[in-house]
Amino acid sequence: MPPAPKPAHTDEELVAKLVRGDRASGDALWQRHHRLVAKAVYEVTGDLHVVEDLMQEIFFKAFRKSDLYNPEMGKFTSWLVTVARNEALNYLRRRRRSAHVSLDDTNPEGGFSPMESPSKQVSKREVWSQMLGAINSLKDPARTILRMRMLESRSFDQIAKALKQPVDTVKTIFYRNTEQLRNRLSLPKL
Repeated sequence: MPPAPKPAHTDEELVAKLVRGDRASGDALWQRHHRLVAKAVYEVTGDLHVVEDLMQEIFFKAFRKSDLYNPEMGKFTSWLVTVARNEALNYLRRRRRSAHVSLDDTNPEGGFSPMESPSKQVSKREVWSQMLGAINSLKDPARTILRMRMLESRSFDQIAKALKQPVDTVKTIFYRNTEQLRNRLSLPKL
């Protein structure tokens, strides 16, 4: 079997072209390394669905910050795997901190009854979609505060600084509006 042909450009050359704005270089890097990134994310999360969700985000972030890659510090693949692992860890941290509604939270007895019809069962995605729609229907500053807190997992201090508001005002707006959303969507307290 003949050896595989040598790539036209090294990873480092492709990154340099990407920094200069060559999008085709990004496509080439994706083709070369998407399996490596998927493996790195799976090693951290152990969840194939998370791998699918994070792949595009990881490459987008890596490409946006490609000017930070320094070939003298090591191989591009090592840098890319570090970015992937860090993003996977950040995802797990956000998931732990965020106020997701779990299926167990939708029934006070601890989950759906096996006798319940599938049409009465609400999936996490449907609940989350309803929640996002409800948040987006709010007026500012409530919409911004809830998005920053629930979707970006920011602290009240960070939100207050970003919006130039007192922390107590931010908390009041957050709790008042989450209670209204809970009532509107008929969700239990989280």
